[in-house]
Amino acid sequence: MMSSTGGLTEAPFCHFVFRLARKCDSICRVYISQNGGVPSSNDYRVLNTLETIRYDAYCDDFGPMNFLSIVTFIEALHEEIDCVSSASLDLVFSAESGPRALTNAAFLLGAYLILKQKKDPADVQSCFEGLDETYIQPYRDATFAPSDFDLHLMDCWSGLKRGQVLRWLATPSGVGAEWGMIDPAEYAHYDNPFNGDLHEVVPGKLVAFRGPKDLGGREYLDDCTRGCRDFSPSYYVSIFKALGVSTVIRLNRPRYDSRDFSTHGIEHFDLYFEDCTAPPTNIVGRFLQIVESAPGSVAVHCKAGLGRTG
Repeated sequence: MMSSTGGLTEAPFCHFVFRLARKCDSICRVYISQNGGVPSSNDYRVLNTLETIRYDAYCDDFGPMNFLSIVTFIEALHEEIDCVSSASLDLVFSAESGPRALTNAAFLLGAYLILKQKKDPADVQSCFEGLDETYIQPYRDATFAPSDFDLHLMDCWSGLKRGQVLRWLATPSGVGAEWGMIDPAEYAHYDNPFNGDLHEVVPGKLVAFRGPKDLGGREYLDDCTRGCRDFSPSYYVSIFKALGVSTVIRLNRPRYDSRDFSTHGIEHFDLYFEDCTAPPTNIVGRFLQIVESAPGSVAVHCKAGLGRTG
């Protein structure tokens, strides 16, 4: 529903997204809804996974959901579809109030269609054409400043499709199996801020991680005041060896001695530029040169491992 100013109201709505054929030759319809909206038919079941699958914001960012959230949602949705199919019910995916929650819900449904149903991004986008553009909000950078670059759902779905084409992502052959080149258990382990806050962005080539610091000989140190864990370079050395990392690039001001990596056979480069800014052309050129010439994967960090690293 639209208000007189063109924005969302708190009125309930329910939008049909896609249909799947049941084993009994009938059709299972999947809807996205908000504020308690339901289909006109009484034969439906409601799914509320966004209550448990949440995006942890850094600043004013709100998504997109990470790989682990995508996997969790796809598995939950697939299980629900099997349940409603056997009971001849339709399925309603209910999002919390607000355009950001609806955007994340649409993103997850699109991810399911691409990764599980092998749909193209253009076909996925057409499933949401009935939604007014003000219902959906573009993703933004992890700052509180006004967004100067919008990331749209189509961008995200296209990225997933590209990963699928390159076989980085693929639906698993069974429960607990890898999703293409990604092991969900390993991903969940290193995604945890207490286990390194690390992600392999391009398999076999690029790793992003939170900036380590000198901890006086300790591998990690828990900060009870901030409720977080800091890591020294030594914590990452064995992890990087296992991932085939040959090179580390630091984008922030030094908080550790580069020899903490180089003495372990890991090359280290400093490419500093100011936070919350675009890197200068010479920094971009040098970065690409280092990545292309590195004999193994390249691990990149700034202070938090988000803005400049991304």
